Amino acid sequence: MGSIAGVEIDGARLAVICARYGIAELQLFGSQARGTATADSDIDILYTLAPGRRLGWNIEQLADDLTDLFGRPVDLVSARGLHPLLRSSVLAEARPVYAA
Repeated sequence: MGSIAGVEIDGARLAVICARYGIAELQLFGSQARGTATADSDIDILYTLAPGRRLGWNIEQLADDLTDLFGRPVDLVSARGLHPLLRSSVLAEARPVYAA
């Protein structure tokens, strides 16, 4: 699959996690995507849900599952909820991590 924050990612395990929560797409952005992350940096993930799916409070469990997989704290941001003033800069640096 590739690596994030220097950790090789198990693509099959990522697909299982994404299917469980109805994730259509994950994209990496922020310092990890720009290559400016430090040892203390978290992983910023932009997520898109499949049509008709909702996360609700399960977003916390999704963040925990991705943190376990990536080996670093994960900060999840909904593509739908992305602030209009940040949208263009986030999307410009976003790198695909998963697509259903």
